[in-house]
Amino acid sequence: MMAYFMPGHRNVLHHGSSIAERIVCKEMCWNVKGIYDIKTLAEFDNEEPKNGVFAQLLRIDPERTTFAPHRYRVCLQDTEILNFVQRNAEIDMLSFITFIMTHELLHINRFVTGKADFFGDPHDEEFVVDTLTRLFLAKNPVIGLKKVLALLDKVEAAPLYNEHIVNDGGKCINAYL
Repeated sequence: MMAYFMPGHRNVLHHGSSIAERIVCKEMCWNVKGIYDIKTLAEFDNEEPKNGVFAQLLRIDPERTTFAPHRYRVCLQDTEILNFVQRNAEIDMLSFITFIMTHELLHINRFVTGKADFFGDPHDEEFVVDTLTRLFLAKNPVIGLKKVLALLDKVEAAPLYNEHIVNDGGKCINAYL
């Protein structure tokens, strides 16, 4: 059965997205404003709901043949998110949305800056972004995120941290986990 974000969920979505933006902007020295938008299941146009994922990232080509940069759309899968939070009462919606949006914004950063190819190997990209997401959230603690990370570690093993990933293009990322 399909579930949709209600008005209260949308407030949490905006707050979690703002927290994620601040974290990614700080850690990557990068401004995300105007580069992406967010759609929820109720707002999908041609996007199909995806089972088994919390968000899908789409690249939107400029409407005209200009040198305008690509924009990105984070398509949140309301049903998957709401069901996951409902099944796992130990986590809260704000922390979970903050995790999801930090993850998606790191993908966007890597695509925009040329550190990753949107059409490249998704497995390698997910591995790198998951590692960076966990590192940045550890450096910028948000109440409740420790529970989200612990739960996700049970669902899927945390990536192994290695110097190739944490040395992001010459920028030293210090994290003590």
